[in-house]
Amino acid sequence: MNNNRTVKINARLQLTSFFSGAATMILEMTGSRLVAPFFGTSLVVWTALIGIIMTSLCIGSWLGGTVADKRPEGKLLGRILIFAAVIIAVTAYMSNYILTSLQGITSNIYLASVMASLVIFAVPSVLLGMVSPFLARLAMQDVNSSGAVVGKLSALNAAGSIFGTFLGGFVLISLFPSGVILMLLASLIALLSVLVYTGAWRKLLSISLFIALSGSSYAANTFGLPYSPIGEQIDTHYNHLSIVESIDTRNNRRVRVMITNPDATQSLMYTDNPSELVSEYTKFYDLAFHYNPDTKKILMLGGGGYCVPRYLLSERPDVSIDVVELDPGVTEAARKYFDLKDNDNLRIFHEDARTFLNRAEHGRIEQYDAIFMDTFNSWTSIPFQMTTSETAERLRKFLKPDGVLIVNTIASVYGPKSGVFHGIYKAFSSAFSTMMIFPANAPDPKYAYALQNIILVAMGDTASTVSPAPDAKFAGLLSHQWLEPFVPDHNVPAFTDEFAPVERYTLLQH
Repeated sequence: MNNNRTVKINARLQLTSFFSGAATMILEMTGSRLVAPFFGTSLVVWTALIGIIMTSLCIGSWLGGTVADKRPEGKLLGRILIFAAVIIAVTAYMSNYILTSLQGITSNIYLASVMASLVIFAVPSVLLGMVSPFLARLAMQDVNSSGAVVGKLSALNAAGSIFGTFLGGFVLISLFPSGVILMLLASLIALLSVLVYTGAWRKLLSISLFIALSGSSYAANTFGLPYSPIGEQIDTHYNHLSIVESIDTRNNRRVRVMITNPDATQSLMYTDNPSELVSEYTKFYDLAFHYNPDTKKILMLGGGGYCVPRYLLSERPDVSIDVVELDPGVTEAARKYFDLKDNDNLRIFHEDARTFLNRAEHGRIEQYDAIFMDTFNSWTSIPFQMTTSETAERLRKFLKPDGVLIVNTIASVYGPKSGVFHGIYKAFSSAFSTMMIFPANAPDPKYAYALQNIILVAMGDTASTVSPAPDAKFAGLLSHQWLEPFVPDHNVPAFTDEFAPVERYTLLQH
């Protein structure tokens, strides 16, 4: 009987197992960036992507084992790898066209995400799933050592997956566009086929394909890929950004737009006057100066295109603003495309907003006259940890007793798309006794069921809602206040860190 500890597996098969695992994870991570410009990066998109790829890998594993038992030939595995390389290369060149077409078929985010994942990733994932059991069959010398063979190859495949995860997330996505990464991936898989082929001419074919795909990768990185989405496409560690320009039909002015999800715009800027606010909801942050005229020190959670800080520093040069923005790539895009300039009164912290607020639990913290929270990317991309009662308690500790908290949410006042707002309202009510509602777009009660930006204004312990008659600038904003009785839905829980089902109230109603 063989000693499992002395079982040796051909080095070529070990390398193939390791790098096929890496390729699988790189494909999955790149897939999220490939789909992002068309369907966003919400939990639904990630669920569809992971679910379809894992299902495809399962099917591939079953097929690979079945085929390998019937034809345990290295040349057949080489063909599978070549086919996978070609499919991934074609995907790189055609994915944007395919995804654009799918956008026009359905507006249902669930169906669209599943269809996109099936069309783009199912076939290459099935082919990559066939590799591992095929390698185990080729490496098998003795049934008594089968456990050791399968175990070692599985471990190598898992190690490759770990390597591919870090390589894709930390390196490739930061350096190359998604389509270029797929071309590089196709090149790698073509090279792997050299390791399993035995005939010289087959190896030559694989090497030729590797050279051709590598050249195509260089060309794609230099000249771009066909059917690219409109505008400047930027991949950061946390987001896919699209920078586009359009015309504001209200005044026929050119607007530059930052898009982080296809169903929403994160930041807008007039190109002829970068300091002027474009989005109506951003103008409500001025209410801080109505309720607390002495506001000088402001904390803003969520930077985006830095439209509000840029406006405030232009209009009120005596204020100082601290901005907490998770993504340094977003800040860099704001510097390049949205006229963000260094200012002695502006400090930027690249940090998760909740992590920043958690300092309230540890030692001395700075307090602010006003806090602005604008951390929602879109209706389908809400960081649940910023909606909870624990967040509200931390915000209260950062706010001076006479300070003003202004929170931008996306929901409706009542109806099937109001759940998120009701959960946040209940959560923040636990920390703030004074709460006011300002529907930014349609304050009339007859539009209570309309999905829109809803501004929640909360006051510190000693703040007063009684103020002098507003000037014209504030009067228009104050006219949006919801003066009808507001009763939160008893079926919606107050969101907490332990239970904040934002997906139930957003994605299920999308």
